[in-house]
Amino acid sequence: MENTITLFTLPDELIFIVLKYTDIRDAINFSATCRHFHDLVKSNQSFWAYKFKGQLPCIFDVADQYSSGIWLNELKTFLLQKQSIYKELLELPARHYWKIGQFSLHDVVHFFKVSSTHNLGYYYTISILHNIIRIGYKKMLQYNTEKPYTLTEMHYAKCVLSHLMHSYLTVKWIKNQMIEETPPEIVLNFIVQWIDNENFHFFEDVLNKLDIWADKVKAHLTNAHPDQLTENTDELYTPAQIFSAVSTVLFHQNRMTMTTSANLDTLDVLKVLENKVGNQIAVYAIYQAIARRCGAACDLIVFVNHLFLEWRCEDNPNKPVMYKIQIMTGELEANHRCPYVSSRFKYSADALLHSLHACFVKSLGPMQNWASANAADLLGFLGGTYTTPSAYDIFYQFFSGDIDLISLNSSLDIKNLSEREMAIILSLVHVKIRMNRPLGKFQNKAISEAREHDVTVKYGVGMVCSHKDLEYQCIIIGWELSCNAEWRTRLTNDGQTTGFEQPYYNVVANDQTERYVAQENLVPVNRPNRLLHLEDLVSKDFSHFDGFSYVMNDEKKTEYPEEGPIIEEHRQRCMTIENY
Repeated sequence: MENTITLFTLPDELIFIVLKYTDIRDAINFSATCRHFHDLVKSNQSFWAYKFKGQLPCIFDVADQYSSGIWLNELKTFLLQKQSIYKELLELPARHYWKIGQFSLHDVVHFFKVSSTHNLGYYYTISILHNIIRIGYKKMLQYNTEKPYTLTEMHYAKCVLSHLMHSYLTVKWIKNQMIEETPPEIVLNFIVQWIDNENFHFFEDVLNKLDIWADKVKAHLTNAHPDQLTENTDELYTPAQIFSAVSTVLFHQNRMTMTTSANLDTLDVLKVLENKVGNQIAVYAIYQAIARRCGAACDLIVFVNHLFLEWRCEDNPNKPVMYKIQIMTGELEANHRCPYVSSRFKYSADALLHSLHACFVKSLGPMQNWASANAADLLGFLGGTYTTPSAYDIFYQFFSGDIDLISLNSSLDIKNLSEREMAIILSLVHVKIRMNRPLGKFQNKAISEAREHDVTVKYGVGMVCSHKDLEYQCIIIGWELSCNAEWRTRLTNDGQTTGFEQPYYNVVANDQTERYVAQENLVPVNRPNRLLHLEDLVSKDFSHFDGFSYVMNDEKKTEYPEEGPIIEEHRQRCMTIENY
């Protein structure tokens, strides 16, 4: 009698080939069928490493470096954390839609606690939120979306991200500053990470990239001065030769250019070195960092609207001579400082951060988005002058108390935080702080009854309209049957045929201003497009743009439950017009 082939007689290699093409849950369920398969599947760490990498390729390298190496447990930990984050994120809109005041650190305590469960928890939490935002952006292009990838969930994901990243960066900055002045290239990466917390900007990536460019300069020095080649390369070349080589490599060989614009491309060290275009401060900082790696230390001195690189010749320690470096050529010229500037004036990381912030805000202009909101919080953290209090303006004072950051024998790597580091970051949640800077005034609401759609109201919430006279486009975010008493004292009905007794609409205009407009001054846009630069301002109210109007989220629908039919009527009318 021939032997019967069963699942138990299959080679282990063949079983794992099949399991590699199954879902993770199916693989786990298969392992639960019997003790033999349980032990077989559970013990195969290479298989679970493969499944982890296939499911989470973006974070595999970090997990491979810092995790316990028990991949099944690591995968379970991540999935449980993801489930907890998704659940909490989906509950935030209903909890905060009507809330007076803005999203604060106290509102994200759950995310901090989840992030503090293990050494990779903080990195996992931020990666999960990053993924929600990335997938959300892709789904928006299809005019269709589902939770948790709507504008609303993306709004709260960005809120949580800002608090998680800013708290981590606060601790890292203050700890570093307690030890020594933070070098310019790290200051640049700090401000980029603070403002653009939808992406990781790892400090070590900046350092590694600068090391590569320093090697290019060293190679140029070797070719330019072959007669000086010795084994002791640290003291091989003079500062003048090094500065000249840095200038040659940056500006002549690689055509680096400088601009006054300060944005997330021209301040990011990695992007500047890749695109060969950078803000003036960023290029000077890169120059200084490369020269330092090649053996020539110089200081970046920054004033308002003025900066330069200074090298101190210490041949006579009692009377050092200061030289200014001509960055385009590397030439040295005697630096005769302004008589009103103290001779003891030197590089300051805080001063550099202030200057970078001022340049960024100036380049950003009146634009309101998450970058501008994060920049406002940074000014509060630095102790600058601002009209709206920042959540972070007392953190310096908090850490000057009983929190001993200097004793932390680590560099605070977000990829691998120790238990004590996470405890210190988590402690910030319990600091008595002020409200965070608002992003859009219409986010502060008072609970009201559902508004029945009166026949006099022509347009629905979420529609894109245009002002008849001023010709700006806008998104309708609310309406009233007549002009309210507060606005009647501020508006004039000159030129209006209907006066104040007509529907009035709250709108967000194309220039990001919030306006109150009479119905007779609005006309619907027949073929509207997404108003991308307004979506950060209305994301708390709408889920997505469907090709004609912005779709209200569940919370907004409780306030305006009868908008659907009137929006559909306008949609059909526009389709009829297009068919003609």
